[in-house]
Amino acid sequence: MAITDIENEIRKEGSNKINRINEIANSNVKIIEQTIEKYAKSESDRVMKESANKAELMRRQIIADARIKSKQMIEDEKNSLINQVFDNAKMQILGAKDDEKKAVLDALAREGKKNIKDADFIVDKKYSKLLKGATTQDLGDFGVVVQSKGGKIRIDNTLNNRLKQMEVNLRPKLAGVLFA
Repeated sequence: MAITDIENEIRKEGSNKINRINEIANSNVKIIEQTIEKYAKSESDRVMKESANKAELMRRQIIADARIKSKQMIEDEKNSLINQVFDNAKMQILGAKDDEKKAVLDALAREGKKNIKDADFIVDKKYSKLLKGATTQDLGDFGVVVQSKGGKIRIDNTLNNRLKQMEVNLRPKLAGVLFA
């Protein structure tokens, strides 16, 4: 499944969920408004001016609260969808064929070597056969750790670390693509 297919599917699913949330929020607002109007009318008979002011204030507070809650629900759902994009990207990389993984490891090693001359490369035991000359450790992650011979300089080019670094910049861009 291509990334664009995944994006389209996530965008469609996100749009459907947002529409459902909006429908629920609008329905709740209508119910709340009806309840408040009934309350305001019965109280206005007893103490007309005081009750009308209190009811209006309560109506605005409840509507504002409902709108805030619905917006928060939408934002939570958007964040969940963006997290899904990162999870799907990670799964695609981890599910790639060995020759594709090898190309990624080689690129990560080359990138790290630009910053550290005469570097040592460390990969997880599962990927030891994909990067020649690399030391193996139990990193628990896909990628390359590049470090100087003495170990003073260390660059962590593992998948989780790279995604975490890129997430800060990519999150707003993804939101623009998914929810524009």
